[in-house]
Amino acid sequence: MSNDQQTPVPPTTDESLADAVAHAHKKLEQPAIWPGNVPSQLQALEVLCGKRTLAISLPNARRLQEKLTLPEREALMDEGLADSLREAVAVRWRLAAAQDLLLTAGGRVDRAALEALLAEVDRVLEALRAATPATPDLGLAIDRTWETLTQEAVDFSTNVKAAAAQPAAPAHPHPAPKKPAATGKVTFQPQEPDSQNAPKKSNKALFVGLGLAVAMVAAYHATQGTATVAPPAAYTQSGSPPDTVVIPNSSDGSILVRSLRTGPATPQQEAWFKQQEASGMQLKPQGPGAWLLVPTAKAPATAGNGSP
Repeated sequence: MSNDQQTPVPPTTDESLADAVAHAHKKLEQPAIWPGNVPSQLQALEVLCGKRTLAISLPNARRLQEKLTLPEREALMDEGLADSLREAVAVRWRLAAAQDLLLTAGGRVDRAALEALLAEVDRVLEALRAATPATPDLGLAIDRTWETLTQEAVDFSTNVKAAAAQPAAPAHPHPAPKKPAATGKVTFQPQEPDSQNAPKKSNKALFVGLGLAVAMVAAYHATQGTATVAPPAAYTQSGSPPDTVVIPNSSDGSILVRSLRTGPATPQQEAWFKQQEASGMQLKPQGPGAWLLVPTAKAPATAGNGSP
């Protein structure tokens, strides 16, 4: 008896490869959340060397590129001349691009991407300090770039703090999906928040990420040789313990605390925490050297005390 039922033919290797490529393209088209939409270190170097064009407006990054000094331009074009300076210029460009894209973040933040960007700044500043320049001019350029990048990191953290303190702007009821322009250029697009389907999120991640930036920048100033790590004046509080960054969040009354020393909380920090708890704050550890103080929730008042 003949069997007329046909056995399904498995997909060929070419078909499987095509499906995989289509899936990869679909994933790439999904817009990233800030600062995950900031061009990478390699892409920044390609832009600075004129090897890549971005289909997006980054005015701060463009102005930074226009104001580069001659030693910085030489380091960019001659790989191996001063690699630490070359990498630092790329990080400065990325910070400027991040500030441009922060305006369209809509209160949303990819904390992992933010920490990765700050870690890159940390790595580059350490490399600048450890650099052995070949000429006095390069040495002067490296010192100047270290100071400039440190200040730019402070400015970046200040702008992030200001953005975190503001509520996210409401999205359009039915935003039209954006499609990449068919120009062959790499397009970095911020993700549009969907007010209908996406759950409401606070700016807590952005606020906590800011603490990493401030603590990082304050620690850089300590490399000048001072015995005590002094946080910026804008991130201290009257009566707060030494070696501590204190960042109040006016939107919900919480306080982010970052220690500028490694290890557990110091006795001064422990005593200050107890004072805060006695005043009605709740202490929530956020990881090594980080704590979040939040106002203790009050029990709702009853309508009356009489018996029914």
